[in-house]
Amino acid sequence: MILIERDSEITFLTDLLTDCTHSRGRVATIIGPTATGKTELVYAFSRRAVDSGVIWLSATCSQNDQNVPLGVVSQIFHNAALPIAHASRAARLIEDAAPGGRPPGERPGESDWLRVTQGLWAIILELSKSNTVLITVDDVEYADSMSWQLLLNFVHRLKSANVFIVLTATEGLQGMNPHIEIDLMRHPHYERIRLAPFSLQSVVKIISDSRGDAAAVKLGAACHRVSGGNPLLVKALVEDAVKGGGDLGELVVSDVFSRSVRALLHRSDPTMLMVARGLAILGEYALPALLAELLDLTTTTVNQALNCLGVIGILDSLRFRHARAREAVLDDLDPHSREEMHRRAAQLLHAEGAAATVVAEHLIGASHFFQESWALAELREAAEQALTNDRHEFAVRCLKLALELCDDERQRTLTTTMLARAEWRLNPAAANRHVNRLMATARQKGLDFQELDALLRYLLWNGRHDEAVEVLEQMDVLATEPEADEEAAWLDVLHRRLACSHPLILSRTRAVAGAGAAMGTVTGAVPPARTAWTATGSGPHAQAASLLAAVLRDGPDDRTLGIAERVLHSISLDDTNLETVESALFALIYSDRPDIAAPWCDVMYSEAVMHRAPTWRAMLASLRASIAIRQGDLVLAEEYARLALDIVPPRSLGVLVGLPLAVLIRANTEMGKYDVAAHHLRRPVPETIFQTRFGLYYLQARAHYYLATNHSHAALDDFSTCGRLMRSWGLDTPALVPWRHGAAAALLQTDQREQARALLNEPYDLPSGDSLRARGISQRLLAAASDLRQRPSMLREAIDMLQASGDRLEMAYALVDLTHTLTELGEPNKARMVGHRAVSVAGECQAEPLRQAVRHNTDGYDNAGGLEGMNVLSDAEQRVASLAALGYTNREISRKIYITVSTVEQHLTRIYRKLNVKGRRDLPAQFS
Repeated sequence: MILIERDSEITFLTDLLTDCTHSRGRVATIIGPTATGKTELVYAFSRRAVDSGVIWLSATCSQNDQNVPLGVVSQIFHNAALPIAHASRAARLIEDAAPGGRPPGERPGESDWLRVTQGLWAIILELSKSNTVLITVDDVEYADSMSWQLLLNFVHRLKSANVFIVLTATEGLQGMNPHIEIDLMRHPHYERIRLAPFSLQSVVKIISDSRGDAAAVKLGAACHRVSGGNPLLVKALVEDAVKGGGDLGELVVSDVFSRSVRALLHRSDPTMLMVARGLAILGEYALPALLAELLDLTTTTVNQALNCLGVIGILDSLRFRHARAREAVLDDLDPHSREEMHRRAAQLLHAEGAAATVVAEHLIGASHFFQESWALAELREAAEQALTNDRHEFAVRCLKLALELCDDERQRTLTTTMLARAEWRLNPAAANRHVNRLMATARQKGLDFQELDALLRYLLWNGRHDEAVEVLEQMDVLATEPEADEEAAWLDVLHRRLACSHPLILSRTRAVAGAGAAMGTVTGAVPPARTAWTATGSGPHAQAASLLAAVLRDGPDDRTLGIAERVLHSISLDDTNLETVESALFALIYSDRPDIAAPWCDVMYSEAVMHRAPTWRAMLASLRASIAIRQGDLVLAEEYARLALDIVPPRSLGVLVGLPLAVLIRANTEMGKYDVAAHHLRRPVPETIFQTRFGLYYLQARAHYYLATNHSHAALDDFSTCGRLMRSWGLDTPALVPWRHGAAAALLQTDQREQARALLNEPYDLPSGDSLRARGISQRLLAAASDLRQRPSMLREAIDMLQASGDRLEMAYALVDLTHTLTELGEPNKARMVGHRAVSVAGECQAEPLRQAVRHNTDGYDNAGGLEGMNVLSDAEQRVASLAALGYTNREISRKIYITVSTVEQHLTRIYRKLNVKGRRDLPAQFS
């Protein structure tokens, strides 16, 4: 056998043809991977031969020709190249040899058959006297038996004839009959030619001809790898590339390639198509022995088919060369056959002990055609593994099918609980569809403690508080059972969380404590594996819940930061830990440490992205937005709040929607985008949101919008509602919502100074009442309610406290107030300097209304000069210049930065000289 490279095939055949002109008859068989490749080769060679005067007689076989006696021979002699007289003689001879009354395929008697063969060969010899005769038969493996006999008779007479017979056959299991091939090999001038796939150089040339040299260089290797050098697939990829256009550096594998794969397989041996389909179904688990069992074939047959599929460019080491090839094979299967193959694959892989996720893929593919008893357990195990590996959508598909296979109520409950958990990660609204079923089961005492805990989360999320009370009462009862220490510890964590977020739920449950004892306990439950909810007094869940409750009840202390960071260090995200992360981050926020909370929240948000859990991302984005608003970063706050509502639709966020909505309303209000803030205020929110902590944020944001748009009474009403709720819940702390500050601002807006002062001067032994942020805001508002001459010192003190707390927005408000105060006092230079600083800080926050409020005080200021001036001062000189620009006396500056008055004076002398100014009134205001 000769292996011929594509570039030299026609030359080789032409050399054989030349030998025939010297009365040395030739016969050749061409074996190739595809019918198309062989056909194109033979046609190109034959056309060239005809141009040189050769007489070309041809036939093309198909599977149907096997049942037509002498069908191939009839094609050869029914040819335009034959003179009419020769064609008529041949037709009569073929008709005489036709079966007539004989069984199909049985030839005439010996004498009649000899007359027919000699007569037809005589016609060939007569033609060959004038020129070489070329006879080509394409796909000869499909020739009928009588035509084969006649062709072999011709071959035996070729020795001294000017005749060249070229037969082609497709490489595969069908192939040419071995006995016939042995007969052919007896001829002294027989050549068996096997077509090699396109070389890389040939592929590059084909691409170059259609797409240019640059594309050929970039795409050649990839095209050769995907096609295996199969000419049909190479040309399909080139056509896909031409149709796809786009980047020349990227291979396009599209519809033409898919159609070509299917055409290639359908023109191959049927067994090869079967094996390709089995391989596509089993994927990476398609070992020959398993394929044989799946397809009911022998392992030898499967191995032969796999080898052939590799030869024709579909496979590479028992794997599809490209995923699109596998998709093309799968798409070619009718739905019923595909489901049946998946059903059989699931059985085989289950028996082999394959991973549950692998078996589940096939169970899902088999769909309703599968009812095996073990399927339910495989699907549930696969779902657990999928959730662990963040394949949430696959877990949902497994559990939906498992739910259909459940045949008893307990199994249905377990599966529904798992399905709700999986769907909650993707979209809480989807999980809510199962809540009614679970609630009904709970009322029948059919849920265990963990299942009740999961149900409680969904009920609270969606504001279904009456049902949440029922569930919590059942949990209280179960936690008192013997050996329920873990349940009792977890219930304590849960109570602490509820006290901070849903205090009414907890108070209602405690009010009826003992009444639920008659509800009984869960019986007949099949306990699932323990999950991460287990809590002890020293565990991160308990620590975070206790920490948040303590910060809101008593305010932060020296241990707050350490405990919060230890908790965040010790856990990774999952459904239960998410609430622990939330508690720890809120503890930091309420402790006026947004600078610490922000990077931790960024880490957790990145982890949520990695886990591909939209609900987790939405919750953490909402938290990040809240942190940004506390820092005065309005743009970042709006960005994260929008992100939260884009990740999960607002209606799916339940009561949590109050958090990102509050940030959007507040951020847009402070940026002066009142129409945008009003738009967000028109969004519907659950009524029960106002029974939760998240409702406080919403009321606060709405009140600030009313303040900014001069609806003072509406603002006062919302701030007062916040106060009433917080007092009734035992959460009256400015760390949560500083409602007194807001109410005082509303009162000041209507010139009710005494009432505002009285509100701000209430006994301030509240939790976190002495925090820098709370004191700074109070001091700013008290200044507004005080005598004009008293305000500068009060506002400078407020600015210091707010700067130290990290709240840039509140600091900008204080700077604006100081600017206006100095203007009213007739100190324009000082007002201008402070105003520049106010503009700078407000600009960092993007608080446009504040910038506009002081812009007229800063006209004509050279910002570049101010920044340049900063660069020539030492760090100590910059600190002194900043305080001097704000109007602090030398003695006040000395006390603030712990240096002597004399040292302050020396610094100022050098500052004036370096900046070339006469005194502190001329100092730029960038020193802050």
